[in-house]
Amino acid sequence: MDEHKRNILIIAATTAAIILLAGANIARILTTPTPRTDGTGERAATASIGGTEAPAPKRKTAVKHQKPLEVCERLAPKAAAAYTSKGADRDRLVKRYFTTDAQGLNIPADRIAEQPSTTPSGGMNAGSDTTATCSVWTGLESPWTLTYQWTADKGWKCTGISGPLEGAYTTLGDKAPEEKDEGEK
Repeated sequence: MDEHKRNILIIAATTAAIILLAGANIARILTTPTPRTDGTGERAATASIGGTEAPAPKRKTAVKHQKPLEVCERLAPKAAAAYTSKGADRDRLVKRYFTTDAQGLNIPADRIAEQPSTTPSGGMNAGSDTTATCSVWTGLESPWTLTYQWTADKGWKCTGISGPLEGAYTTLGDKAPEEKDEGEK
């Protein structure tokens, strides 16, 4: 088989694979039911396709269950701002947004560096119904990373926070120890 025919065969096979994958994804989207946060849209959709209108079961939770994306966009920037703040109400805010055993709370507040005067913004890295991993940009070169867990009694609470390598924390001492040459001891 000459090279020209081989190239045409590869292009045709790749195009066919892309079309099949796109078709499979469209079929999956069309057959997967859309989750509803309230029963009103679901009842209307069911009634419009000839089904019976049944009330959606009510959940008994102490706190509204936000989606992970909402947590990362709205709650995570507030938690990062509380964690990095030097204000008198820092402890109260940390208790509001974090679990008592959250990773990162063992770092003293005076070791957290001043953040640039920018409004923090958050985005989701990954999430499910009960967990979320968020990135919060505070003006540093890299974002802060926050992990969240959902519980019915406390809602979304941050279980861990870690800052970027540069700019998040202050260093101990004013300079790194000097290295000795190989000849010195």
